[in-house]
Amino acid sequence: MRKLLLILAIITTTFSFAQNSQFGIKAGINYNFSGDLTDLGEITDATDDVMHGAGSKTGYHAGIWYKLNYSDLFLKGELLYTQFENTYGGTPSYTMTTKKIDVPVLVGMKVFGPMYIFGGPDFQYIMDEDFSLSTTEVTTDDFTLGLHVGVGLEFKRISFDLRWDKALSSNSLEFVNENFTLDNRPNQLMFSLNYSFSKVD
Repeated sequence: MRKLLLILAIITTTFSFAQNSQFGIKAGINYNFSGDLTDLGEITDATDDVMHGAGSKTGYHAGIWYKLNYSDLFLKGELLYTQFENTYGGTPSYTMTTKKIDVPVLVGMKVFGPMYIFGGPDFQYIMDEDFSLSTTEVTTDDFTLGLHVGVGLEFKRISFDLRWDKALSSNSLEFVNENFTLDNRPNQLMFSLNYSFSKVD
C-alpha cells in the first residue's frame, strides 16, 4: 500500500505544475482472457496435468484520471477499481472473483483527427481474490506489474478508449489442501467511457 500511495503522490505533484491539464471520471467493461485452472495428476509429469479455461470472463471498472497535454503528446495517470469473475466446471460450478486497484501511468499521442494511441506501465494492488469453494485457502501476491496499450477517440469532454491490460509479473495462485493451481494474471480487453470536467484546449 505504501508503494501505491507513493506513486499517487508523485503523479499528483507532477499534475499540480501543469497549465494545460484535464481531470475526469471513467467507467467501462472488461473481458478477461486469463484464468487457466490446472488439475495436477498423481504423476508429476506435466503431460498428465489437465488444463481448463474459464467460462465467464466479464467484469467492470471505474475510477478517476488526470491528464497533462503537451501539444500532440500527453501524460495520463489513472486510479481504477477493477473487478471480474471467472467460472469453472458445469454442475457444480466454481467462481473466482478478483478485485484490484489499478494505477496506470500512460504516455499518449494524437494520431489524426480525434484518434490517439497510448501505453505505459500499470501498477496493480490485488485487494481480494476469492474462490467460491469455501474450504480452500488462496495464497497470492498483493502487488503486480502490468502493461496497458490502447487506442481512443476524443470528442471535446467525452472520449472512448479500448486497451489491452497484460500482466508482466506472475500471479499464479496456489490452493492450500487442493490438487490444482490457477494462473490468474490479468490479460484482458477494457472498453471505457471517459468524461472530462475541464474543457480541452
